[in-house]
Amino acid sequence: MASPVDALRRLSAASVNLLLSRAEFASVELAQARAQLMHWLLLALGVLLLALLGLLAATALLVAVLWPVLGWVSLLLPAIAYLLGAVFVFQRLQREIEGAPPLLSDTLQELAKDRDAFRGLAADAAAQRGDEQARGSP
Repeated sequence: MASPVDALRRLSAASVNLLLSRAEFASVELAQARAQLMHWLLLALGVLLLALLGLLAATALLVAVLWPVLGWVSLLLPAIAYLLGAVFVFQRLQREIEGAPPLLSDTLQELAKDRDAFRGLAADAAAQRGDEQARGSP
């Protein structure tokens, strides 16, 4: 039979190893979150660029309309195309942000599983002690 000190030492080592593996898992999740943030930032920059191009084309349209020549239709089409592109990219960005999981959700789930496992082990140990005490008493 192992001494209580050895059991405590093994339990401590297992706990430290478990926490280290969870910290590594959290690190991976944070790296994924950073990549997702960069993706969203690039999409937002796309929205900004397309909106700016739409504004530029709309301004050119205003100038063209003021001219007596009927060349404004050729400027209206790019303005509409740029603005529709900006709306499409912005809606996509909104959908992706709303659909993203919370930060570190997988790590928190794993920690909850670990907690439940430890509680289950503690309950099993208590039940075994109760069985042993019940057998030992007349």
